[in-house]
Amino acid sequence: MLVVLNHAGLGFPGGYIGVDVFFVISGYLITGILLRELAQGTFSFWAFWERRARRIFPALFVVTLGTLVAGYYSLLPADFYALGKAVKAVTLGYANVNFWSETGYFDTATAEKPLLHTWSLAVEEQFYLVIPALLFALSRCGRNRWIAGTLSGLFVISFGLSVCLVQRHSSFTFYWLPTRAWELLAGSLLALVPAMGVCGIKVREWLAVAGMALILVPAVLYDKETVFPALAALPPVLGAVFLIATGGIQATRVQRLLELKPVVFIGWISYSLYLVHWPPIAFANYLALVPLTWGARMGLVLMAMVMATLSWWLVETPFRHKRLVGSRRVAFGAFAAGCALLINLGIMIKRKAGMPERIDASVQRLLQTHGMDERWLWSKLKVETLEKNLLPFGAHGAKPSIFMWGDSHAKAIITGLHNLCEKNGVSGMAALHSGVPPIVDYPYPSQDFTPAEYLLLSEKVLQTAIDMRVSHVVIAGYWEAHSRFNPAEMRVKLLKMADRLRGAGITLCFVKDIPRFPVNPTKMALYLKSMSPLTMGGLTDQQYIDQNSFQEMVLPELMAAGVVILDPLPYLKKANQSNDYLPMDKGGFIYCDTNHLSAYGAMRVEPTFGPLFD
Repeated sequence: MLVVLNHAGLGFPGGYIGVDVFFVISGYLITGILLRELAQGTFSFWAFWERRARRIFPALFVVTLGTLVAGYYSLLPADFYALGKAVKAVTLGYANVNFWSETGYFDTATAEKPLLHTWSLAVEEQFYLVIPALLFALSRCGRNRWIAGTLSGLFVISFGLSVCLVQRHSSFTFYWLPTRAWELLAGSLLALVPAMGVCGIKVREWLAVAGMALILVPAVLYDKETVFPALAALPPVLGAVFLIATGGIQATRVQRLLELKPVVFIGWISYSLYLVHWPPIAFANYLALVPLTWGARMGLVLMAMVMATLSWWLVETPFRHKRLVGSRRVAFGAFAAGCALLINLGIMIKRKAGMPERIDASVQRLLQTHGMDERWLWSKLKVETLEKNLLPFGAHGAKPSIFMWGDSHAKAIITGLHNLCEKNGVSGMAALHSGVPPIVDYPYPSQDFTPAEYLLLSEKVLQTAIDMRVSHVVIAGYWEAHSRFNPAEMRVKLLKMADRLRGAGITLCFVKDIPRFPVNPTKMALYLKSMSPLTMGGLTDQQYIDQNSFQEMVLPELMAAGVVILDPLPYLKKANQSNDYLPMDKGGFIYCDTNHLSAYGAMRVEPTFGPLFD
C-alpha cells in the first residue's frame, strides 16, 4: 500500500521503500523453503520453477497483454515502440536492465511508462536463478556450513557496491541485481537464524515497534530527491527484518495489527495489486494535459483494488492451486506459449516503429517536428578531452568569435544560433553537457560530476573561451533548477564570471529560459482531431515569472553588470499576439517535452540571437 499510495501521489513520498521491504520478505521466504527442501532431500529445480512460474507469470501475462492493448489505442508511436521493447524485456526477465538503459536525460518521464514497475520482478527473477543453484551446489558438495558465510559475504559485497556506486551511478544502483541483492540476502540470512521465541515478549514488542517505525518513517520523510538505495535503504530493510523476526506464537501488538482481516486481505492480493495498479496510473499521467486531481488519483487506487481482487480470484489462485492447468508439463507448455506470444508482439511493435499507421496522417506530419536537433543532443564534456568535446557551429573556416556554453536547454536552442551565424558568416564553438550549469566556480553536484570535478571542468571551459579570444560568450541553461542547489552562491558566481569576461574584453550574453509546461506537450497530438492548436490555452506571462524566480531576481543585476540579455519569449507567443505561450502552432511542435525546444522551435526563436550581430 505504501508503493501504491506513493505512485498515485496520495502521500508517502518515500513509499517506494515498500519494494525494499518486499525484497526482504521474498529473500526470507524463498531461502527458507530451499533450505528445508535441501535438508529433507526433496528439492527439485523443476518443482521450484513450476511453483515460481505458477506464482509469477499468469497474472503478469494478463497484465502485460492488457497493457499492450491499452497502449495500442493510447500511445504515440515513439512511446508504443518503447512499450514493445519493455514487453520483450519483461517476458525474458530483464526489465530492470531495459529501464536502466532508458534513463537518459531526454527519456520519457518515468511516471508515463506503463510497465516500469516490473523492474523489481526482474530483480527477483534473477535472484531466483542464482540462489537455488548456489544453495544446491553447496549442499550437494557437503558444504552446508559454508552457506551462512557465503550469503554473508555476498551481502557485504552487494551492500558495498550499492554504497560506492550510488552517487556516480545512481540509476545502475537502483535497477541492477548486484546492488540490490543485499536486500534479498538480508531476508536469506534471517532464514538461517533460529526463531526469536527464546526472547522475552517485551524485547520482541520493542523490536516490532522499531521495525514498523523503520519502515513508516522513511516512507514519510524520504522523497524523490533522497539518494537511494545504499544507506538510505538500510532502515526499511532492517524494519522488515525486525518485523519478520518478532513474529511468533506469542503475538506482539504489531503482529496482531498485521493480522487484522483487512490487512491480511491486502496481503493476499498484494502481488496482483502491485501488477495492476501502475499501468492505469501511467496511462492516466500520459493522457492528461493537466496534473491529475486528488479525486482522479483516489479513483485509480480504488480501481486497482477491484482489478487486483479479480486478478487474485480469477487468475492467481486457480493457477497456483492447480485448479487450472494441473499438469507440470502442460503448465510449462502454457508458460512457453505465453512467452512466445508476448515476445513476438514486442518484436513486431519494435519492427513497425510503434505502428504509426494508428495515427492520423496529418498528425503524423506534425509529430515529425517534435524532435531535438541530433547534431547537439548527445554532447558531453570531460576535463581531459575538453578540446575534442567542443562542437563547431555557424560558418565553416572562420575563426570562432562566439562561444556557447550550456546544458540541455542550450542544446535545444543552439540550432537557432547556428542558423543565424551561418547567415552572417560567423563561426562559433559550443561546450554542451546536460544537467550542469554554465557557471564557473560553482561546485554543482550532478549525476556525471562530483562538485570538485565540476569546479575543474567549468574553470577549463571558461578559460578555453578566453584563450580563443572570442567576442561573446553565450550561456543558456535551466536556471531555476540549477539555482535550487544554492541560489545566493549562484548569483554571486554569475556576476563574478561577467566581471572576469569583461576584464578579458569579452561580452557575456545570458539567454533567458523558456516557459515550462506541466505535462509533455507532444501528447496534444492525441487530441488534435478534436481541437485546434490556435484555440488552446497556454502559459501566461505571470506563470512564466512565477516559475523563474531566480532569473527574475538576477536579471537587473546582470544588466547593470553589462551582460547582454537574449530573450526568446517574444518569438514563443501565440499567433494572435495574446499573452499566452504555446508549445505548438500550425507548422509543428515548438517543444519536444515539458522544457526543451524542438529543432522546429529552435528555428522559430532564431531572432533571439540578433543582438550578437548588431
